[in-house]
Amino acid sequence: MLLTVSSGCAAPEPEGESAALPVVKYVNFKVYDPVYVAIENGYFEDHGIEVKIIGDVLAGPTGIQAVAGGSAHAGLSSLPAIINANASGLPIIATSDIQSAIGDQPLEVYYVRSDSGIRSIEDLRGKVVQVNLWRSSFHYTILMALDQHGMSDSEMTFVLISFDLASETLKNGEVDMIGLMEPYASYAAETYGDEFTVLFDALDIFGEAQICTHFMNRVWAEDHPEQATAFTDGIVDAILWIHGHQDEAKVIIAKYTGIPEQYVPEYWFQENGVVIMEDVQMWMDFMRERGDLTADWVTVDMIATNEYNTRAAE
Repeated sequence: MLLTVSSGCAAPEPEGESAALPVVKYVNFKVYDPVYVAIENGYFEDHGIEVKIIGDVLAGPTGIQAVAGGSAHAGLSSLPAIINANASGLPIIATSDIQSAIGDQPLEVYYVRSDSGIRSIEDLRGKVVQVNLWRSSFHYTILMALDQHGMSDSEMTFVLISFDLASETLKNGEVDMIGLMEPYASYAAETYGDEFTVLFDALDIFGEAQICTHFMNRVWAEDHPEQATAFTDGIVDAILWIHGHQDEAKVIIAKYTGIPEQYVPEYWFQENGVVIMEDVQMWMDFMRERGDLTADWVTVDMIATNEYNTRAAE
């Protein structure tokens, strides 16, 4: 896979003027994503755009660079990564929900081997811990857990391993704890069964909160509000359909992620797919407390908006 990322922060050039519908380029990241459902069910076309998936990235910030640099219009990433990108001057903005710890759905699940002797967060001292990305949601959730138990990240070793490889590294004893999102978390639970034990999850650490969102190039969205709204509304149509058609949605998610549908769980989103501004503030406050976010001019309104979601006020 070759994903070309241009330099600078320009908006991508509009495409598709000679085609039947304007084209919105979306950077692929294989997780439970309502964009797949919107494509399969024709919701984007219903709103007057065509969405083309480009590339396969291992983490949101790769997509952030592509969208900020002008190679794509939209992608998905964790709120901490979107915050850090804005602090670095990149023109991206969160626009709709994709991952929230909500109800009994934690989304972030942290596994250890059942025979490891690790029974508490304190037992992680001296251990090797996997994260998918530095200073993104999984990394920060672990840091929050350590803070709550009077521990420091210097007391363990962190390694970068993608979600699709993490379970095998835990099984083989290469790491002592892994963090997974859906559908990888459910796949690990079903595949490894009693070999793996859940040490904690996102709900244990910060309760119900938004973790990850879709985002757009802010300049492009401001210049093409109709297309930005069409993209967001297509996603919200998919979210509403998923809530009422969980089994049918599993088939679509399996098709796009490669995870067999029997391992894809039911999945829930924020009502009408909105971005929760209080949760954006929560992540910003924690990052500021750690000294990771020093740009005092960065505000919640720079990070996220529901302006392009016509159902946000419902």
